[in-house]
Amino acid sequence: MLALAFVASLSATASSAQSSGFVVEDAYAAVSAGDIAAAVEFLTEDAMFAVVPASSRMTAPALVGREEIGAWWTGTHADGGRVEFADLRMDGDRATFTCLYYGNKLESLGVSPAEFDGVAILRDGRIRVLVWSYSAEYEPRLKAALAKLSQ
Repeated sequence: MLALAFVASLSATASSAQSSGFVVEDAYAAVSAGDIAAAVEFLTEDAMFAVVPASSRMTAPALVGREEIGAWWTGTHADGGRVEFADLRMDGDRATFTCLYYGNKLESLGVSPAEFDGVAILRDGRIRVLVWSYSAEYEPRLKAALAKLSQ
């Protein structure tokens, strides 16, 4: 009986880790589909989102709460934004990943897709903290394109 309880416990743990591991991807699938209301349901009420270095679209170093992040995601959808995730690794309530972001603005600059390293901290299966950092290889390409644009 104890062995059965142990196996059931392992199964529940693996199941919740798998479910939590896809929450960021599920949120961005909803964003790409234009269902921002569904996307923000993947966030905690006090969620925080940041892009490092900050995007010109960001009104602050970090966006806080469903309303601010939802407004950002509305802009992402309007830009034709779509995300491909890879290298997802879960460690408890912490996920790390890499992703490619495709969007019309970056395409017009000739630097699409953007390459990011990401971290998500989850609470109760929802996104509490989400940070995207331009990859070391991509950031100089973006900065060069933006510099050309401002000339």
